[in-house]
Amino acid sequence: MKKILYVAVLLGLFNTAGATKLPENMYFKAMKQEMDRSLKKLRHPGSPKPFYIAYKLENLHLYPTVAALLGASYPSRKRDDVLSAYAWVDVGNAHQDSMGYVHDAYYAQHAYRARRMVEIPKGYEAIRQNLWQLTDQAYVFATEVFEQKQAYLRTKAADSKTQLPDFVPQKQSSYIQEIQPAPVMDEKQLTQWVEKFSARGKQYPFLEQFYLSITPVQREVYYLNSLGGFYQVAFLSMHVQWKAKLRNKDGFKQTRTKTFWLPLGEDTEKWEEFLSDRTQEFLDDLQTIYDAIPGQNYLGPVLLASQAAGPFLESVFVKNIQNLKKLLPEDAETLEKSGSFNDKLNQRVISNVIDLYDRPDWDMYDGWPLGGFMPVDDEGVAAQTLQLTQNGKLVDLPRSSRPLEKGAHSNGHARLTPTSLPRERLTNLFVEARAPKTWEELQEELIQKCKELGLEYGYILYDFPTGDDKTLAWVQRLYVDGKTEPVYGLQVNDLTPRALRDIRAAGDKAFVMHTAPGLFKEVLPTQSIISPALLLEELELSPDNKKADQKPFVPKP
Repeated sequence: MKKILYVAVLLGLFNTAGATKLPENMYFKAMKQEMDRSLKKLRHPGSPKPFYIAYKLENLHLYPTVAALLGASYPSRKRDDVLSAYAWVDVGNAHQDSMGYVHDAYYAQHAYRARRMVEIPKGYEAIRQNLWQLTDQAYVFATEVFEQKQAYLRTKAADSKTQLPDFVPQKQSSYIQEIQPAPVMDEKQLTQWVEKFSARGKQYPFLEQFYLSITPVQREVYYLNSLGGFYQVAFLSMHVQWKAKLRNKDGFKQTRTKTFWLPLGEDTEKWEEFLSDRTQEFLDDLQTIYDAIPGQNYLGPVLLASQAAGPFLESVFVKNIQNLKKLLPEDAETLEKSGSFNDKLNQRVISNVIDLYDRPDWDMYDGWPLGGFMPVDDEGVAAQTLQLTQNGKLVDLPRSSRPLEKGAHSNGHARLTPTSLPRERLTNLFVEARAPKTWEELQEELIQKCKELGLEYGYILYDFPTGDDKTLAWVQRLYVDGKTEPVYGLQVNDLTPRALRDIRAAGDKAFVMHTAPGLFKEVLPTQSIISPALLLEELELSPDNKKADQKPFVPKP
């Protein structure tokens, strides 16, 4: 795997680690002026003063979305240019501060967030005005939480001298990426493409909808904290999505989506070829889904195609190795729950056929943009590459400035999200097979394993559920004689991190999957998982027992 600097290709990189001078633009000028003023003057009688302030500005350019349904284009949406501001304030001191505590368990999903304003006006004075308001709100919030947190700690009767400090200031870093205007897009050409390729859906009578949309996106991020850390980065890409609604031959409704992020600046002829090929692949998949038969209870080996391996790892690995520093009180529930791997260091948590790495300094892989590019984290610390597992053992964890144990230092993996103040998160998770196998070899190994177990067939999963609905949308049986048969209506049962130890083999070609917290995955990817196909020793599948949907009273026109 070769590291490719996407900024060097598209935006032009200058002055990486070690930069000491803030860029001379209105974003940093406004943040610096308001931060200095707040640190000097922000006081409330009887309340602790702020000892740490951080700001983050996100400038999101959404070019007109061009979209078409079965060949008929929608009116293009006007381009949006949205500037959002985040502010968070920490009061008290490094040993006992105001962060890490959920002050309202009932509204926990709103209680551990930075103060945020969306669609603020652009311009130095306007940015300062909004940062001033956000800082005041964040300070009031921090002082209230500080008092509640101290009251809670007093009930624990703990010796404060033996407690870990709440916050350990780290060596600060900076990263500056020159940001140029995104290239001008040919809206007329994009419209012609979405009309042309979405019209192919009309050849498939079972499709109720077949939709294609293209949205070029440029996301600029500016960050500054009061310890001196700062960064300026951009994510420049084109979001392409197919969406289909159909009823299979037994009358069950299904919705399928296919999403890619393409790098801007490429030859448009390659885009047209890409759109044509991916459209036909998707339609072929939909035909397979339409012809599927009902699934039955199954317990045995399963082959995860590369596009299913990423969601699988998101469910059983990523979620357990993030947000490791638990929030107080101990029973606090948040949208992003604490991971369970904080006490699994140097223990076997995964099969030894693969090793896992987190690479925050990769912005592209094999020509695909990565969403987790993060040279400096949201505490101003240089983000380090981590080998997370080796020979099946968990050998490292993403760390922030909030220590997990005595003497531990941040490795630059604190990240702010729209749903949480900075917590420990992965960036770009890479799965590397020790003895990679071709897709054909993986299928043959699945067949051999089924024969050993006396099974008539095994399963190939082409997607994997990550939400509350555990139903699989695209599944194939692979019989021991090599025949395949599509299946619908199966769900995954009893999925736990134990499944990581059941990985028997891994493929030689990786698929790039993007993810992000909450509902922001489609427009603001903040992580990527780069994984090949994975063969599992055992997975339990069962029918989802859903009933067929009511057929329309009037047939499709």
